[in-house]
Amino acid sequence: MALVKHQLYFGNFYFYENYIIAEVAEGVFYDWKKALIVIDLAEAFYGKMAMPHYISHRIHKYHVNPADWLNFFKMGHTLSSYILVHKHRSSIFNLKFEKMFYRGKVLQFYNLFEAVNWVKSLDKKLENA
Repeated sequence: MALVKHQLYFGNFYFYENYIIAEVAEGVFYDWKKALIVIDLAEAFYGKMAMPHYISHRIHKYHVNPADWLNFFKMGHTLSSYILVHKHRSSIFNLKFEKMFYRGKVLQFYNLFEAVNWVKSLDKKLENA
């Protein structure tokens, strides 16, 4: 169960202890203006220096401006990991395009359960190290 759920006009965002699950609404153009709203909510929840994992649960078809990742990094933001969960063929094309702008490794899964388990297993490894 999420610690905090934000129902915004462009989607739902679930904040857990160290990761966010984003479910952007159908047909939305997810741009920098909308991303800033989520960033502000994340900074209020996790703190300015935190680096949560970000799981983009793409259950709906929507559009992203991949170049907005440049704004994200220019403002000094970082993530522990960027994970896409998708089932649509168009998501694979979008993922390849986003990788051109995202500076870190992008992981992909075909169901949310696997993505969350990957995050939890990674965190367990870090705890035991």
